[in-house]
Amino acid sequence: METLEGQFISRVGAFLGRSGLSPTAFGKKALGDPNLMRQIGRGRSPSLRTADRILAFIAEQDGASDGGRDPPRRP
Repeated sequence: METLEGQFISRVGAFLGRSGLSPTAFGKKALGDPNLMRQIGRGRSPSLRTADRILAFIAEQDGASDGGRDPPRRP
C-alpha cells in the first residue's frame, strides 16, 4: 500500500510531466515558493493545508486545460 506521501509525490510528478512546468515554476505558481519542490525533494513534509493547496492548483490547471487528469484512486 502506497503512503499518502508517495501518492502526493506521484500526483505532483505526473502533473509536472504532462504540464511541462519546471519544478521551480510549479512551486512559484502553486504557492509562490520557487524552492518548494527542491525542499520536498530534500525531505520537507508539507502540511495538509499546503498539500491541499497544491492538489487544488493541479486540479484547477487540469480542468482549465481539459488535460489528462490522474485516474481515480481506489481505497
